[in-house]
Amino acid sequence: MSRGILSKVIEDIGEAQAEIRAEDYTMVNVRPGEKVAVMLELIAVLSGKTASAVVAEELSSRLAAYAASSVAHVDAIMDATERALKQSQMLQPGSALAILQKGGVLEVEDGFHEKLRNKMFSQEE
Repeated sequence: MSRGILSKVIEDIGEAQAEIRAEDYTMVNVRPGEKVAVMLELIAVLSGKTASAVVAEELSSRLAAYAASSVAHVDAIMDATERALKQSQMLQPGSALAILQKGGVLEVEDGFHEKLRNKMFSQEE
């Protein structure tokens, strides 16, 4: 009998986590015209990537360039970074935030290095 209750609890937790993950994503469905679709397919074949990967990379690099173009975007970058790091321990490779990090615009410090820095440079009273 307890197995049934435990199974139900685990199932409910799994459903709740799936709902939370679903709320974090937005799906965009783009259906390009025939000429654009052929061009995109050609670029994908030549680059050895899927069409969606080509589009995602281009969007990420454009978003990173736009975000880095003005100091007015700092709060948005910091908020997005904080949300991304709460969901995972690292930034998604190829994402706009990862591009900013690789370019030196964004610096992410892990907990170990932060503690070490605080310990080394804290003022002793």
